[in-house]
Parts: sequence; C-alpha cells; structure tokens
Amino acid sequence: MHEHVVDRRQIVRDFWGRVTIPAALFAALVILVFTSVPLGSRPPALLVAGAALLIGGATGFLTGIHGPRWPIYASILTGSAALLLLHHPWQGLAFVPIPASAIGYAVGKEIAFFRLNLRQPVSPASK
Repeated sequence: MHEHVVDRRQIVRDFWGRVTIPAALFAALVILVFTSVPLGSRPPALLVAGAALLIGGATGFLTGIHGPRWPIYASILTGSAALLLLHHPWQGLAFVPIPASAIGYAVGKEIAFFRLNLRQPVSPASK
C-alpha cells in the first residue's frame, strides 16, 4: 500500500516536471508578444494567444495519448486563416496561434498521460 503512494507522488512530480517546459515557453511567448506588439494591439494578441492555448490544450487532451494529430494542424490552420481574413490588428496576429496551439497541445497530451498514469499505477517492483 505504501509503495502505491510513493508511486503516485512520483507520477505527480514527473507530470509537473514535464509541464514546466511548455509553461515556460508560453511565458516567453507572452513576453515576446508584449515587447513586439504595439500597445493598442496587446489585448487582441493576448486574447489570440490565450484562445489558441486553450484550443490546443483541449485538442491534445481530447485526442488522448494515441489519438490522431490532424485536429491540431486543422485548428492551427483554421485559426491563422481566420485571422488573416480579419482587419487590423487581428491580421497581424496570424502567426501567434502557431506556437500557442503547439504549447497547449503539449500540455493537453501531458494531462492525458497523467490521467492514464493515475488510473493505472505501476508498482516500483515491476519497473
């Protein structure tokens, strides 16, 4: 019984270690957007980055571990194409969904792995 608790703690620690990298990349993306976008375009830029992060995360989570990869490509292309069709400042933000969606997708996949690992814990003896 005690081994199961230790294993669960290791699963949680591993999860946070793997999610830290995409979180740091998203923070760097937000800083890059803040420093390179004019003041009036910052709210739309943050909205686009946040929406792309959420859509990418939901796509990664819902497709699961062995799911298809085409939904993330479709959402990235759709988001970028929609932004290109809009007026200023949205049109200038057409490339923001690409890294934000990829980061969200990575986090969503990690959450799917985490949920699977919590449901099917492996004892330390069988590793």
